Amino acid sequence: MPLTSTIVANQALQLSGNNQPLVTGSSPNFDSSPSGVILSYLYPWVVRTVGRQFNWDFSRTTAALVVTGNTPPFPWANEYTYPANAVQIWQLLPPAIFDVNDPLPINWVVANNLVTSIQTKVIQTNLAAASAVYDNLPQESVWDPGFQEAVVRLLASELAMGKDGRPDLAEQYYESSAQISGFMQGRRD
Repeated sequence: MPLTSTIVANQALQLSGNNQPLVTGSSPNFDSSPSGVILSYLYPWVVRTVGRQFNWDFSRTTAALVVTGNTPPFPWANEYTYPANAVQIWQLLPPAIFDVNDPLPINWVVANNLVTSIQTKVIQTNLAAASAVYDNLPQESVWDPGFQEAVVRLLASELAMGKDGRPDLAEQYYESSAQISGFMQGRRD
């Protein structure tokens, strides 16, 4: 059976204790039980938080960036819209790499600017026709097992504090989530 947000949420509920009933539905639309309501708020943000901890290989994607049409501020020559499905951009790539053994660093910043009168997260750089390598927050069915465990433990920590007011248990799961993430990072290096 493929991993789903419901399975992850119920693992976190079981880990947080107190024989809580399991939730139904999937993120962000869990059931209307107290746990389901809390999970509807917590789940997406916990997943994004763990996703930003390390550059998890399973979540890597590359896509061409879309120009905003704005004149970028000095000293930048180009401005792109931050990809909507990006958790975190790791690097920018030029349209062609002339020497793969001697890549040149690309300077860029994440900023915000008005794009068609709407404040928007943007990337400013001097690179034309840029692509970005980033974490695209893939579905649970392709998660790395270490990532899953880190999400479950951090979510259990948040549930223990948010639903049951148990700061001691919340701290314990938070620390174990960080340890698991660090261990998995060491295994990938």
